[in-house]
Order: sequence, then C-alpha cells, then structure tokens
Amino acid sequence: MKFVMVGSGAVGGYFGSKLQVAGHEVVFVARGELLRVLRETGLTLCHESEETRLPSVTATADLTAIGPADYVLIGVKSWQVEAVARQLPALKGPRTRFLTLQNGVEAAPQVATAVGPEQTLGGLVRGFFQLDAPGRVRHVGVQPTIIFGQLDGRRTEPAEQLLHCLTGAGIYAELSDDIEAELWKKFLLVTALSGLGAVSRSTVGEIWAYAPTRHMLRDVMAEIVTVARGRGVKLPADILAGTLAFVETFPPEATTSMQRDIMNGLPSELEAQTGAVVRLGHEAGVATPLNQFIYQSLVLQEQRARMNKDHR
Repeated sequence: MKFVMVGSGAVGGYFGSKLQVAGHEVVFVARGELLRVLRETGLTLCHESEETRLPSVTATADLTAIGPADYVLIGVKSWQVEAVARQLPALKGPRTRFLTLQNGVEAAPQVATAVGPEQTLGGLVRGFFQLDAPGRVRHVGVQPTIIFGQLDGRRTEPAEQLLHCLTGAGIYAELSDDIEAELWKKFLLVTALSGLGAVSRSTVGEIWAYAPTRHMLRDVMAEIVTVARGRGVKLPADILAGTLAFVETFPPEATTSMQRDIMNGLPSELEAQTGAVVRLGHEAGVATPLNQFIYQSLVLQEQRARMNKDHR
C-alpha cells in the first residue's frame, strides 16, 4: 500500500516509520530542516533504551507531485489543516482514504469539504511522542494507538484494509462506528491537560500530585463533557471518572504538544482546543467559565507567537 504522511513530525514520523518497516511504500511530506535531515540521514525511533533506524526514507516538500495514494495520514497541527486541505485533491484516487489525526473535533469536516465525506476518515492518536531533534522521534509513554472511522459510522472495505495495515505494522488500532464520540473522548482528555498544563507550566505528574490542580483538571473536563452532551454527542455515563483514571496512569514527566508549543513561544493549537470548547459551548448555550479563564490567560501569548511567525 502507498501511504503519504502529511506532516512528518513526532506523530507522522512514528507511525510512518512503523508502516515503512512493515513493507509499505511511505512518502513523508516535510519542509525546512526536517526535510533536509529526512533526505540525508532518515528517521530514528526511540523507545526507552531501544532505537530503530531507517537510514533511507522518501521525503518531499511538494505534496502535489506525489500522485494518488491509498491512504493519506494527516498529522499537521490543527491550525494548518485548512491550508493543507486545499492541496489534498492532488493525492486523491477513487479509493483513497484521508485520515485526520489532529487534536480537536473540527479537522475531519475541513478535510471532507476538500475531498468528500466518503473518502474522509476521522481519527485520533493516543500516546506521548516528541521530537528530540529533526528526524529523531521519541515515544514517551502510553500505548501508541490510532482509532478511526468513516464519518457516517459505516464499515467500508478501504477502512477495514487500513485497520489490517496498521495492526500488521504492530500498531494498535481500532475501527470505530461512532468516531465523533471517540474524537470527543480524546478532545476531553488532551484539551483539559493542555490548557491546565500551559497555564500552570506543569507536567501531568505535578498537576495530579497537587490536590487543587487535580480538582481543577476534573472541573475543566466536566465543562467539556457538558458541551459535548449539549451538542448531542453520545458519551458514556462514566466518561469523566474513566478519563481521570486514565490520566493517573500517565508518565509523571509527560506534557502535551500544545503546552510545549506555548511554553516555547510557538503557535499552538489553543484555538482548536480550549478556544473550541469556549466557542462550541457558546453555540450550544453551555457556560464554560474555567475553560474561558484558561483561554483568556493564554490567547495574548498565542497572538504574539503568530505575529512573530508571520514576520520571520
């Protein structure tokens, strides 16, 4: 199968490497220093003391020159999806499936507008990954997982085939018949940790160990659950307790990608995460005071980061 990784950072680099090791054709889309490193020295996956090196990978900056693919995994930041989506038709064949892997709940509709809902798979990633350096991806903790599904909940042959490819590459994967609910489960988890982690400048372990921030995490999550239900999303009755129990299993040193971007003065997924909670809550008539506090505490820094990026 031919896979294209649109976005070859920590997530795209990890899963793309696993697929290449399993024998699939993989094209990594990257730019700048990352593109140079991929072309010259390939990719290295790090897990604890183990390393897997791929000295030769196919990498390009020109998405439109790749041609049709079987599967396109979209791993760019959520705020980059809209621009990337306009180029995706160049990768489209009659059976191509485009899999969104962003944090948040709005990427799949953006991609579906460009390539059609039938050929769009909503998806999410579980696991903590980071780039130690360009071309060097580290898995920090939590079993690497991809959960995905057709937007209308049907089980199609291309989706079943993707499940077979992923599991055959040693990737834990699930094909969901309600991907909207799965996306909101992940959104609940990562948005609460990202927002509180960014405001407090603290790791998951530090947040969990201090009772006031642990309780605040619970309350931030509770607001998100209320927004989801206000929008008709079918979440389990015990979703809050289950999500908190899952957080307790995380590596204490873990941080989220949004938190790291904010702490490093980079553009982040603030608008797609905490900002989306506030906006979607307003649309549903649901108050979100804690998420609004977090958003307002971070948005000025986010604006500065974007201005700095635009003026480089």
